[in-house]
Amino acid sequence: MKKASMVVLAVLVLATIAAVLFTLSDDKGESAGGGDGSAATGGGGEATIGSAPGGGDKAAPVIAREDGAPPTEDGEAPSDLKIPGELPQLEVPKLDPMAVVATKPHGPLQLEGTLDEVSAETAIRNVFPPVRECYAELKTRAPQAKGRMLMRFRVSPGEEGKAGLGEFYLKETQFTDPKYLACVRKAIDDTKFKLDKSDANGTVEFNMFLAPEDAEKAAMKPAAAGQ
Repeated sequence: MKKASMVVLAVLVLATIAAVLFTLSDDKGESAGGGDGSAATGGGGEATIGSAPGGGDKAAPVIAREDGAPPTEDGEAPSDLKIPGELPQLEVPKLDPMAVVATKPHGPLQLEGTLDEVSAETAIRNVFPPVRECYAELKTRAPQAKGRMLMRFRVSPGEEGKAGLGEFYLKETQFTDPKYLACVRKAIDDTKFKLDKSDANGTVEFNMFLAPEDAEKAAMKPAAAGQ
C-alpha cells in the first residue's frame, strides 16, 4: 500500500512539472509573435514595410541631396537642374580669313619729312573718294574684287593755300587691273585740298583697304557716303 502511494505521488509531480514547462513555452511564443499570434503582419496577415511598432503606418523619410538641391516628393532633385559647369557656349561669329577687316580705310601711317599725322589724314580723306570711284568701276567688271594697296605718295604745299599729291608709288597691291591702277594714279595726281599747315611737306606710306561696301558708298551723295 505504501509503495503504491509513492508511485501515485511521483506521477503527480511529473505531471505538474510538464504543465509548468508547457506554460513557459506558450508565453515565449506569444512574445515573439506580437502577442496576437501574428508574425509582423498588417491586419490581413500580409507583411507591411515601414509600419510603426504600434500598428500605424508612417511615411518613409525624405532624403535630402548632398548638393543642396530641393527634393521633390519622391526624394529626387528636379530633372531640369543643370550640373555646375554645364554653361551655354558663347556664339562667336566666324570671320572669313580673306575678308578685308579695317576700322578705317587705311592702316598705320609711316611719315617722313615735315608732314604730320593730321595733315596726312587730311590728304587721305580727300583722295579716298576718287579712289573709291575707281574701285566701284572695277567692281562692275570684277564683282569679286576687294583687297588692299600698300601705297606711298608725297604731300606738298601749293598755291593759294592748297596742297597737292604726287610721287605716287605702289609698293604692293591685290588689284592688278591696269585700268583700275591708272584710275588710282590719276585720282592722286588730280587731288587738291586745303591744308592748314603751309610747311607740311613729306611722304606718307600706308595700306588702303577697299571692300564691297565702298563701291556702294561711291554711288551715294558725298555727304551720305561719309566724306
